[in-house]
Amino acid sequence: MVILRNLNYSLTVAFEAGRQEETGCDPMPFLSPPRRPGRGRKSLAGAVLALGLGAAALAPIQTANSAPVPAPTDGVYDVLGKSWGVSPAEAKVRLDTEHAKASAFEAARSDSANLDGAFFNASRQLVVNVHSAKAAEVAREHGLTPRTVARGEKALTKLQTQVQALADKSGSLQVQSIGADLPTDRLQVVLQPGKQSAKTVALVKQLKAVPGVDVSTNDTTLAMTADVIGGQIMDLVPGTNCSLGFSGTTSNGNNVMLSAGHCVEGNPDVLNRSGVHLGKGIASRFRTGSPSVDMGLMDIDAEDTGRGYIDNRNGQTTRVTGSSKAPVGSTICKAGNTTGWTCGSIQQYNLTVNYGGAGGSITRTSGLARSTVCTEGGDSGGAYISGTTAQGMTSGGPSDGHDCGWNQGGNATGSYSFYQPVVDAASYYGVTLTRG
Repeated sequence: MVILRNLNYSLTVAFEAGRQEETGCDPMPFLSPPRRPGRGRKSLAGAVLALGLGAAALAPIQTANSAPVPAPTDGVYDVLGKSWGVSPAEAKVRLDTEHAKASAFEAARSDSANLDGAFFNASRQLVVNVHSAKAAEVAREHGLTPRTVARGEKALTKLQTQVQALADKSGSLQVQSIGADLPTDRLQVVLQPGKQSAKTVALVKQLKAVPGVDVSTNDTTLAMTADVIGGQIMDLVPGTNCSLGFSGTTSNGNNVMLSAGHCVEGNPDVLNRSGVHLGKGIASRFRTGSPSVDMGLMDIDAEDTGRGYIDNRNGQTTRVTGSSKAPVGSTICKAGNTTGWTCGSIQQYNLTVNYGGAGGSITRTSGLARSTVCTEGGDSGGAYISGTTAQGMTSGGPSDGHDCGWNQGGNATGSYSFYQPVVDAASYYGVTLTRG
């Protein structure tokens, strides 16, 4: 797996068919290759999972000398409505229903500590894992659907720790990701494509003997990339780019932006697409080649303002009214500089992903969420949102030549992506999100 930050290459910005793309020379192995002039979007070589897709969905930053800020509108609904074949009003009803059920789950969980994870099923019911008749009754009282499971979220988390220890001890370098799958109540271990080494064969034999563990092999590898304004390009100095994330303030009132850690690794200066200085990276928990978490902070310049909404790249903006970890199966969208507004659903939380990098290095990145949202190189750091509730920042995804299109909403199918949950990043850095 590879992080999608494009390290150390010169960047120019080109506009083609209404979308912004980066060009240049990328010396870093396993990263999604930058697009070159005159080449189509299918020119990506190999199946590389890109970290730091440069997602440009962050809260826009505006300088004091810029034009007046437009009044935010919730553009998420009309784009989702087109994807689902319904009106914006009907799309809003669906999202509001999801959020109401998620709130009901939080209320139920405060009444019973025995509710053990939840997810939306195909019928849009919020299914709650339970281990007792009493817990099931609590779930029903809140309008939720209980399901008795053998393991549940807590047991799967413990199992993940055990399996990670086995993988570490084995010496195999072919484990791509490890994470719980709530709908199946099992732990999924995914291997890199290609012939298995003797160490991997031995590990797989061990894992298949562990109850509740599934082992599969992916047909793509993973990679890192990077491209800042909510949904717009985030130029990094020297020579990389990502997308802006969520604006907020620290406990001492400092204006900052939460970002993917690999975008601000090394504390780069951050410019907008016009070359105007927006700020500078000041913290990152991402260290290439070492165990990492993909969260970081950018300090916003005093003359600039972090806004409480994101640019969803279709002429509209979407307010940020809060943040959460929405249940698995919830609808989620992201704004990115390369692919615009794309949507899907949340699949998993708390994944550990191994991103490949320069010189064959592997960066184990933990605490990620996975979704069916389509992303490409240049979307890294961009904002994921469910309705108007912030969810996270783009971390990575496959750069195997797939084409998300531009502003395709839920029609940008056939791919997946990883993101850093914003709740965890805000909690770690003590940041309060700016609201619209």
